[in-house]
Amino acid sequence: MATARRSAPVLAAVWAVGLALAGCGSSSGEQAGASGSAGTFTVCTDSPYAPFEFERDGKTVGFDMSLGQEIAHDMGRSLQVAQADFHTLVSGDALDTGRCDAAISGMTITAQRRRDVDFSQPYFNDQIALLTAKDSGITGFGSVGRATVGVQRASSGEQYAKDRKLAVKEFEDVGQMFQALRSGEVEAVSGNISTLSWEAKNHPDLRLAQTVDTNENLGVAVKKGNTEVLGAVNRTLDRVTRDGTVDRLKAEWMGL
Repeated sequence: MATARRSAPVLAAVWAVGLALAGCGSSSGEQAGASGSAGTFTVCTDSPYAPFEFERDGKTVGFDMSLGQEIAHDMGRSLQVAQADFHTLVSGDALDTGRCDAAISGMTITAQRRRDVDFSQPYFNDQIALLTAKDSGITGFGSVGRATVGVQRASSGEQYAKDRKLAVKEFEDVGQMFQALRSGEVEAVSGNISTLSWEAKNHPDLRLAQTVDTNENLGVAVKKGNTEVLGAVNRTLDRVTRDGTVDRLKAEWMGL
């Protein structure tokens, strides 16, 4: 989205919001996480943002939470999830105060955000995609013609469509955008592959017509200077990339 994760309005609450699991990491004066008390690895997130994080049966689940489980496992700790406003994650406030050891919340790595937090190596490339009905005849952005493309306001999907001079209809959130596609109000929608593939997975009458790499890479954020947790996170990301775990999670949560 407009830096992929929520400088645009948050994803519509298509999933019922369950409990926010409170958690406290190590104090802000410590290198949090690997030395955290009670053997926990506390992750802050802002849900719902399916398929990365959302509530199911009273638990926060999704691609990011599965990734957090892998990191916690490799650290020999149990995962604890704490809900936090997204702006406190990108600003580093939730990390600086010791509320959590890391933030995993569909966060795009940007130069501006790097001033406030340290990012892991990228764990997901959130490409721009075009979603349409299977029988629409649209094969990609170049074949949209005069059809109307739905976009989330202030998102990178909107900018990409506008840069190509396509006719767009703006929506406040992706839930409204997807509903417009299913009702025929728009012929296609432009947005990030993560959310569009989730919609395609749950609606077999839709298909991804095209994906375009715009270099929107997601990362895990840690407190500035916290090399201990950053190293642990990157070691797990190396492993899950090497052993195929990331591919399995993409298939499970996104249908990719």
